[in-house]
Parts: sequence; structure tokens; C-alpha cells
Amino acid sequence: MLRIVFWFLVLFAMIAGLTWLADHPGQVTIEWLGWRVEDFPLALALGALVVVMFAIWLIFRVVRMIVAAPGAARDYFRLRRRRKGLESLSTGVVALLAGDTAQASSAARTAARLLPNEPAARLLEARAAQDAGDLLTARHMLLDMLKNPQTETAALQGLYAQAVKDGDEKAARGWAARAHGVNPRLPWAAKAMLTFKARDGDWPGVIEVLESMHANGLIDKRELRRRKAVALTAEARALEEKEPERAIALASRAHKLDPSLIPAADIAGGLLAAHGQLRKAAKIIRRTWQLAPHPDLAEIYAHLRAGDSPQDRLARLKGLLRKHPGGVEGALALARAAIEAKDWDEARAALKPYLNEAPDQRVYQLMAEIEHRQHDDKGRAREWLARALRAPRPPVWVAGDKVSPHWLPADPDSGELGVFTWKVPLSGHETAARLEPLPAELLQAPADDAGPMKIVHARAETAEKPAGDQPGAEEATPAATQSGQPAGTEQAEQPAAPRDSAANTTPPPPGTARKAPPRPLPKPPVEQAAKPAPPPPDAATPLKTARRASATTPPLPDDPGPPR
Repeated sequence: MLRIVFWFLVLFAMIAGLTWLADHPGQVTIEWLGWRVEDFPLALALGALVVVMFAIWLIFRVVRMIVAAPGAARDYFRLRRRRKGLESLSTGVVALLAGDTAQASSAARTAARLLPNEPAARLLEARAAQDAGDLLTARHMLLDMLKNPQTETAALQGLYAQAVKDGDEKAARGWAARAHGVNPRLPWAAKAMLTFKARDGDWPGVIEVLESMHANGLIDKRELRRRKAVALTAEARALEEKEPERAIALASRAHKLDPSLIPAADIAGGLLAAHGQLRKAAKIIRRTWQLAPHPDLAEIYAHLRAGDSPQDRLARLKGLLRKHPGGVEGALALARAAIEAKDWDEARAALKPYLNEAPDQRVYQLMAEIEHRQHDDKGRAREWLARALRAPRPPVWVAGDKVSPHWLPADPDSGELGVFTWKVPLSGHETAARLEPLPAELLQAPADDAGPMKIVHARAETAEKPAGDQPGAEEATPAATQSGQPAGTEQAEQPAAPRDSAANTTPPPPGTARKAPPRPLPKPPVEQAAKPAPPPPDAATPLKTARRASATTPPLPDDPGPPR
């Protein structure tokens, strides 16, 4: 459009100029080499001048074409050769991506012959040789490409991939390190270095790589903080026993970077409590509990101060859950503390809201423990354990299809940081829809003098024998039950029975009552009703790690004490 407007303006200017010359005629006199021309019209003189200039330009073009003809011929054949080489290169790339190894190899050879100085042709030829299985030829080509700065990084990537495929981890580390040094912006090199350093436990090196990735725009600031917190937590866990003070500093830094990281709060809170800094430990636990409730956090908070009675620990947990209930994890922690304090009503009240909401196995196991320890009611305890066998699994540390009972800083295979999260495995949701509402009589606490509950034939299906590979599913034989053995020892002495044994037995006649087959009691073994052995009032439950067991110093000035 602009070109049309331009030529329209040029035409308009020419017409205007000719019109002006027609309105203002004139005469020109020319004297040259003894010739004299008088009264020559001005318009005709201008026309002759234009014709002479055009002739000069035409002669110049003809002479130039004659002189440049040999070079033009060479350029024509060279450009045609290059055009064919680029077509072969394009065909080879498409065939390589499509998986047509034969066509990719043929096109790569043609492109390398027509474009001997083209880096892309050499790279295509090497990759085609790799896909064709000619690894020796591909390796020689890639090593030769290392000499060219334009193809060095591409050759390093190919050599790294070949070393990984061959299982040569030492060579893969070398190529990745060289590529990361040549160009830190390469994502594959940075990720490979991060993986190798995480596998080696070189957490300072991991942090260095993460900061380099952030500086080169490979990860954002939020991802840097999250992964850096994971690396600091892993380093703190490695130094937890050897250098506890440094471990406290590292875990505290990790907690500041990512307050929702449970292991960081676990290590920092536990070590601070062991060193008498109870207020700092309580602050860290409360902040993480608000974002990500976890059983370990509740345990550390309940046992902040050594020597507290079970009632003091229960009161401290109530203070934590008053502001941040923590859902089912808070209810479970409160129920455990209430069981230790023998506050059965508090334990039942904490678990009751979750009984008809398809809870996981821990809720039913705690209810079984309450029934047995409060009333020695083995029948009700077995009923709860039967429910637990069909309940969803409790949360564990999960990363994709990997399940771990403990937190891991990185995936063992890929080396990716911070992939393990606390959640229910996928298989744990399968049984949630099969749970029917609990009967009203099971939700009510029996009287103190209630004896073992007898299960009638209509409820006998809930007492079928569990599979032997389920935890706590071993059954005691009638002989062991009648021999007066202490409660909690039956399952350790009797072998497990197959699941189908109870299903194949002949049911009793309708209307008759029968006692449920002996069921295992909840673990750990509970005390006997006939010979209670309560712990002394000042006894404290030991912590799960050695660092908490060492907290035997008297309360310091910053000790928060039990909540009011």
C-alpha cells in the first residue's frame, strides 16, 4: 500500500513539473567544439539529457554483467549445492524426530557431504549414528565436535546421554560438570549436577548449584527457597548427632526459608528443646503446625520439657490445638495424650467427630486401645480392630509411586529435591467407600463394670479373620486365651491364620449368639486389668530420638511451662 502511494506521488510530481515547463517555455543556446546551437527549446533539451543519462547507465550495467559473469556462475552452483544440503538437513531432522533411523542416517550423510562446514550437519550425523546403534562412530564424531566452540555444548550433551545409557556414571559426571562450566544456563547440565550432588549428600554443593540456577534464570526465587530449605534440612539431619549446634543453625535457616517443611521444624524444635531453649522450640513447632500438622510435631510439642506428667503434656497439647486444631492429626495427638493421662472421656471426645467420616486406621486403633485399657473390653476392642483392617491407610511420605515411612530429601532415582510429601497413598483411598456407618451402641462408652461384649451372628461378618500380612492381624488360639496369659501377648506367640479360614466355617443357626473368635489387642501391649502398673507421676514418656532423651536439664528461664 505504501509503495502504491509512493509511486502515485512520483507520477504526480512529474506531471506537475511538465505542466510547469509547458506554462514557462524557454530557449537554450549550446556551444561545444565549434558547434553552436541557438534557440533550442528547454523541454527538448531536458528530454535529451534524460536519454543520455539512461544510455550511460545501461552501458555500465552491461559491462558489469560481462565482468561478473564467472563469479555469478560459481555463486549459482554454490548456492544450489547449499540449498540441496539444507533440504537434506531438514529431511534428516524430521526423520530423526519421527524415529526413521535409516532415512535420518542417509539424509545426514548427504547433508554432511554437501555442507562440510555446517555444525548442524555434523550433529545430525552423530545423533543418527547413535540412534542406529553405531555408538563407536557417534562417539568419535562427538569428540571431534568438541574442538568447535559452536558444537561443544551439543557434543557434551550427546556424550552425557551416551554415558548415562551405558551406565558409566563417572563419565556422565565429567561431561555434565564440563558442560555446566562452559555454559551454566544449560538446564540439563544444571539438573544433572544437582542430581549427582544430592546422591552424594554434598548439600553445600547442592545449594551452590541452586543459587547458580537462580542466577541464570532456570528457577524462580520461590523454588530456590523451597529447594534450599530441603538441602539445609538434609545437612542438618546429617549433623544432628555430631554437631548439634550447627544442625540447629541449619534447621532454623531452613525453617525460615520454608515454614511448612515438617522435617526442618522437627529437627530444629527437637534440638532446641534438648538444649533448653524451649520458647524458641515451641514457636517453631506452632508455626509449622499451623501450616502442616504432623504427628512428630505434636509429639515434640507435648514433650518439650522433660519430667512433665501426662496431665501436663495433655494440657500443653490443648493449648496448641486451641488456636490451630490441626484436623485429624490434632485429634489423634490429643487422643494419644489423653490415653497416657488416663482421661478416657477426653480421648473419646477427640476421636468421635471422625468416626463416621471414613477415618484412617489410626482412629480405630486408638478406639480399640481405649476400650481395652479403660474397661478391659476385648470384644469392643476387636470390633474396632476389625474396622481398622478395612479402613484407609494412614498418611506416609509419598513421591509419585514411591512410599517411604521416613522423609527423604530427594528422590532416590531422579535426585529431584523436595518431592516427598506427607499424604495418603493412592491405594489407601480404595477402602474408604466400603465403610458403612458405625452402630450407635459402638459409639457409646460402656459402664465401668461392663464385661467383654458378645457379638451376635448378625454382626459376625465384622469379625472375620484378617490376612496374616496385615499388622496386628495375628490371632490367639483358644488354648492361649484360656491359659490366662497376660493381655497383649497372644498375637506374638500364635501364628497368623489365612483370611479364608473364617469365611469357610459353617455359620451357627439363626438367632443364636456366639462369641467372636479371639482378636489381637492393639500394639504396644497394654497393662493388665488385674495388676495395674501406672507410671509414677513425674515420669515422662521418652522421646523417639536420642536428642530428646538428653533433655534432662532443669527448666531454664525461657521455659514456657505447661499452658494454662
